[in-house]
Amino acid sequence: MHGRLTRRRMQFLLAASALCPALAVRANDYPSRAVRMVLPVGTGGGGDTLGRAIAEHLSAIIGQPVVVDNRPGADGLIAMQSLLSAPADGYTMLLIGPQPMVFNPLLRSDLPYQPSDLLPLTGVFRSWTTLVTGPDSRFGNFAELAAAVRAGRDTVSLGTSGLSYRVGATLLGSRLDSRFLQISYKSFPQILNDLVGGVLDVALVDTTPIVPLQNAGKLRALAVAAPQRLPLLPGVPTIHESGVDFDFALWTALAVRAGTPAEHARRLEADLHKALTSPGLTDFVAKLGTTELWPVSGADIAAEVAAGLSRFKAPVAQVAADVSVEQR
Repeated sequence: MHGRLTRRRMQFLLAASALCPALAVRANDYPSRAVRMVLPVGTGGGGDTLGRAIAEHLSAIIGQPVVVDNRPGADGLIAMQSLLSAPADGYTMLLIGPQPMVFNPLLRSDLPYQPSDLLPLTGVFRSWTTLVTGPDSRFGNFAELAAAVRAGRDTVSLGTSGLSYRVGATLLGSRLDSRFLQISYKSFPQILNDLVGGVLDVALVDTTPIVPLQNAGKLRALAVAAPQRLPLLPGVPTIHESGVDFDFALWTALAVRAGTPAEHARRLEADLHKALTSPGLTDFVAKLGTTELWPVSGADIAAEVAAGLSRFKAPVAQVAADVSVEQR
């Protein structure tokens, strides 16, 4: 009996060993078809351009097409649903940021997802924001602006476009022990028109589109909300230089569904890191000057989300309670 069991065991082991190469090939075959990258923005904008640049470099590394799928709208919910309705197999990933991972969960109790439904793979970009004013503004620098804000709540108007910027402006107001009179706009061109026309005092905006406007004298950047001065705006001080502890960046990362096979997630994370650190992509982003590559690990992104849920809890609650914000 013992001999027969031994022979059977040996036969099983031989059969298993014969299967191992095939199983290894199947495990290492990922990705064997196109990978879909869902972007929560429309075509033609800065986020779309950067996303497509990543897709191009990643495709060259994995030897498979990386198809960009634009799903804008509903504060990122449409893009999120597109990811969560796909299989958790590593063939669909989503570009995420503070709004779907931090602000929406803090603001809404009826979300059809939780941050834990996603598995972050890598950071992608980090873009700093800037406080700008019109060419004929009464504020010559950030110190003058800060003094006016501290002198009276809701006396200085500040324009934003989107929830993320509203949260940032609310946090800045609290750092000044006061509050801006916030005005919410549908688009940046509307903000620009009101700044130039003197209707709006200041705005908190993404730095990238204001660089040529600053150089042309159509806007004046009062301060950048970054830890240090930006290469394309070397003459513009940081808010920190005025003694106010405030910086505000909009970051992006790539994630797959939680439950994705670990070997697929590890492979995709490694290949994304290669793409994000490739000379072609780093040179492309360096020319922008205001957006920096941020290829941190998936674990770092998870920590960033956890920190954001704590840091922005009070500002988001204030945004939710403030029904006086004017809409334009």
